[in-house]
Amino acid sequence: MIESSLFCRMPLGLHHLDHRIVLAPMTRTLADEATLAPGADTALYYGQRASRGGLLITEATHISPEATPVWTIYSAVRNRGGHVPGIWTQDQVDGWRMTTAAVHAKGGLISCQLLHTGRIAQPGIGDHPIVKGTGAPLPPVSSSATALRPGQDTGDYSWDQPAVTPRALPIHEIARVIEDYRTAARNANAAGFDFVELHAAHGYLVEQFLCDGINTRTDQYGGSIENRCRVLFEIVAALVEELGAGRVGVRLSPTSIDPETGRLYQMYFGAFSSDADEVYARAVAGLNDFPLAYLMLTEPRVGALSVAPDADKSNTQPLRNTRFRDIYHGTLIGAGGFTPKTAAYAVAQRHYDLIAFGRWFLSNPDLPERLRNGTKLNVYDRATFYGGGPQGYTDYPDEAHIGAAQFGAYPLVEQSQIGTSMSAI
Repeated sequence: MIESSLFCRMPLGLHHLDHRIVLAPMTRTLADEATLAPGADTALYYGQRASRGGLLITEATHISPEATPVWTIYSAVRNRGGHVPGIWTQDQVDGWRMTTAAVHAKGGLISCQLLHTGRIAQPGIGDHPIVKGTGAPLPPVSSSATALRPGQDTGDYSWDQPAVTPRALPIHEIARVIEDYRTAARNANAAGFDFVELHAAHGYLVEQFLCDGINTRTDQYGGSIENRCRVLFEIVAALVEELGAGRVGVRLSPTSIDPETGRLYQMYFGAFSSDADEVYARAVAGLNDFPLAYLMLTEPRVGALSVAPDADKSNTQPLRNTRFRDIYHGTLIGAGGFTPKTAAYAVAQRHYDLIAFGRWFLSNPDLPERLRNGTKLNVYDRATFYGGGPQGYTDYPDEAHIGAAQFGAYPLVEQSQIGTSMSAI
């Protein structure tokens, strides 16, 4: 049975959590093709994973037409179809309301992750029926006219079309983007969300301002660390002003690991910064000035988190981003490569207050209960991560329905095996 550290109550904003296991934000691309609104399947998916006093964070949800990428540039999405949801239209708000109702019916809490993709978007989104004719500015936009380098900056994603050099946002348009975030937060509130989360990680727009490998501006939004952090703080201020204290979270990704060399570096979608340690320390420190619900930090995929529990003492070494524990005074969520054992350890040692699981929560709708009981886990199917239909989305059984005809036939794995024989999945 998993140590009790994961099952202690704690406050979160205006609410309380009954356990420390969080559904990480994961893009699933199941929105309606015509409206980019989530539907009944999305409500079922999140409802399946809801639990009393548990926190779920949605997939990245785009704040405006400009913020929306053409996800079919990724072969994994193109091969199965798929569309990412938004939250700027009434149809989208109504769709999300079905999801929040399903989560609340089980006593759970849910946060809407708000995203602007910046330079990762492509002009083709302008051909979409709900974008075409609106007069909305077309992507891509960014902090500066610094283009992605397909293959070099896109990593494992099969980016098979030329990237377009983004348009640098002038100061008056930065103000407009901030208002787009504010409107998205207002819409999320109308849809019934308990929190919103600013996606300021993984090489998307906010991080395109933070990182000097992209941001070459010479005005108040570029150059110094303070200036590059400015857009982050201004967006957070707008979200908190809109929703109030304890209802806004932020996600940052301070570090990454080169899978071939093991070298620690900071880069998602080419978001390299020569002063990553300093700029993220300033960003985290500055977030103390706001009454946030939480800060989520994405851990690099370090080997210490991939070994068998207790098989190597490195499994209990400090995590890469624990240095921010001394800087940030609020609730910290850790995400990235956690096993049941390393999650329990990280919470017990107060490295993090909450642990976000992605793939294992995707494939185990009752993950908190299975971790509590130490029971076997469904093994996830990578081929169905994006797009498609119910397969790999809503057909993973909870423990009570393993083998039932209406669910998929997924193999099971002992929790103690995760990271050893399962390290290659």
